[in-house]
Amino acid sequence: MILDSLILENVGTYRGKNEIRLTPPSSKKPVVLIGGLNGAGKTTILEAIHLALYGVLSQARRRRTGSYDSYLRSLIHHGIPASEGAAVELTFHVFQQGVKHSYRIRRRWQGGGAALREFVLVWVDGKFDEALASAWSEYVESFIPRGIAGLFFFDGEQIEALADLEQSQRVLQSALAALLGLDLIDRLATDLAVIRRRHRGAEVPEELRQLVEANRTAVTYARQAAELAQEQVGTAKVEAERADKRLNAVTEQYRAAGGGLLEQREAAEARLMLVRQQITDVDEELRAEAAEAAPLLQATHLLASLANQVALEQDAHRESLVIDVVAARDQVLLDQLQKAKVRGAALTALKSFMSTDVAERQEASARVPMISGLTDGRTVDALQSSILPSSRKRLLSLVDRRDKLTGELEQAERTLVAIPDPEALATIKQELDEASQHAVRCHALLIQAEDRLEAARQERARADTTYEAAMDQAARATLDADDDRRLVEHAERARKTLDALKIKAAERHVGQISRLVLEALGRLLRKDRLVTDVRIDPTTYAVELVGSDGQSLAATELSAGERQLLAVALLWGLAQAAGQPLPMVIDTPLGRLDGEHRGRLVERYFPHAAHQVVLLSTDTEVDEAALKTLRPFVGRMYQLDFDGTTNATTIRPGYFWE
Repeated sequence: MILDSLILENVGTYRGKNEIRLTPPSSKKPVVLIGGLNGAGKTTILEAIHLALYGVLSQARRRRTGSYDSYLRSLIHHGIPASEGAAVELTFHVFQQGVKHSYRIRRRWQGGGAALREFVLVWVDGKFDEALASAWSEYVESFIPRGIAGLFFFDGEQIEALADLEQSQRVLQSALAALLGLDLIDRLATDLAVIRRRHRGAEVPEELRQLVEANRTAVTYARQAAELAQEQVGTAKVEAERADKRLNAVTEQYRAAGGGLLEQREAAEARLMLVRQQITDVDEELRAEAAEAAPLLQATHLLASLANQVALEQDAHRESLVIDVVAARDQVLLDQLQKAKVRGAALTALKSFMSTDVAERQEASARVPMISGLTDGRTVDALQSSILPSSRKRLLSLVDRRDKLTGELEQAERTLVAIPDPEALATIKQELDEASQHAVRCHALLIQAEDRLEAARQERARADTTYEAAMDQAARATLDADDDRRLVEHAERARKTLDALKIKAAERHVGQISRLVLEALGRLLRKDRLVTDVRIDPTTYAVELVGSDGQSLAATELSAGERQLLAVALLWGLAQAAGQPLPMVIDTPLGRLDGEHRGRLVERYFPHAAHQVVLLSTDTEVDEAALKTLRPFVGRMYQLDFDGTTNATTIRPGYFWE
């Protein structure tokens, strides 16, 4: 099944005719992303799909108190006359026996007077089908049974409810009944009970009359208590929903005023102090470098000249030493020649050469001024070859680090400046705290009301059982006809057989469902070995988690985010067990998840949940980072823009940042 389009006319925040095309452009891009702030009309889209398909039996209608007429009236856009009315129209196609068929279902309602009128129109393959419109509530069950619709069309509240393993029992019981046809067994058991009551006799023996009447009274009181408890649950649920809406509204105001940043103030101040200290440390290191040889890096050309001068002075010094040695050698040589009686021009020429050589050496040495005062050039060589290059490297590293720290300091200062003063948000923060506390109280009251309802139901079941036993006793005492007695006995045996059949059918399938849920959970949890098995009791439908040590894992051992991932895994596993290619419509599923758990859903669930996934999200749930991850799988994007001046929402292509 593929949802092709949804039209909203004067429904909720949508004024006039608004259409959303939902058909994915390809199988590789199954996600239709619809973004909108709280109050823009995301939930209305989910409700409209439910309403178009199921009408008075829609899940959205059953979650509200009041009559169906009052529900439809509440959906008409404010400012539009009730006589003008509203409408939802859903177009989808399915493959039935290998043939593609297109359906268009339109529900329109208007109320100009005390009564509200609803019109249902159905087209199949472009042709109006009046007979199908009349029988639509039965026909729709053939391709998307109402009992399993909650596995494919759901919102964050349902995920949160499933995250409570005790509440998940009721959801699993309802889903398994729809998946396995167990509701048919329940109806058959009810019919057998009616037959038993009809044939147990109208007369009750005098000795049993008081017992039967007492049990009948107990049943009446138990039923009244259960009905009262049901009403209290409905009232508590409405109050809890109102509290949640108020909390969401105040939260958005708080975030818009910068409250989200306020929570980061301590971290921002600590970051600023840390960066300042790091800059101080770097400055100390720079000063230490400046106290050593680093300043000479400013005069490297002079240092090169100094090195050349030192080399010349060293040569001159060596030359002066050579002159003394040569002069002494020349004198010894002349003395030897004179002793040998060498005379004449040869001796004179030799003396002249020696004298000239010494004079030239003295003149060359005298031309080099002795200005460095250094007799050893190794110090200058060390400066040039190792000390200054190392100092330059350290300086460059320190300067680069300081530049980066300066940038971080500026960013930290900007972040801190952008964070509002706590006093400026004191009022809205107080409202947020009060709204949060009120929501917690309302949910606590809801849990208490649900507990009372469950206790009332159990008490009613006990009263019914006791009453039935008393009636059976009376029937055995008053039934004269063997046929009637046998019929009652056979009906009772058949009822017990049906109870056993129900358990056996559940046992046969919960194993497969458990495997599918475990597989889905393994994809979603970051702790791959945290849960090694999921067990579902076929009688109570209680969910048991098994840890890596083989022991039962309590729900309290999971974080809030992990429990919500477990809820998504339950929905995913049950949806796969349904074995029907149905689209997913998911409304604001990420509101209470942290970044890492959101990332798991964005990366591992949404692109693979179904062949078509309509995802309704706020800008904080699917943010820029999540959109980047999800983008390759997104075939269509829409943004819901609510205009406070006109109190109306418009639908435009794109998303918050696109």
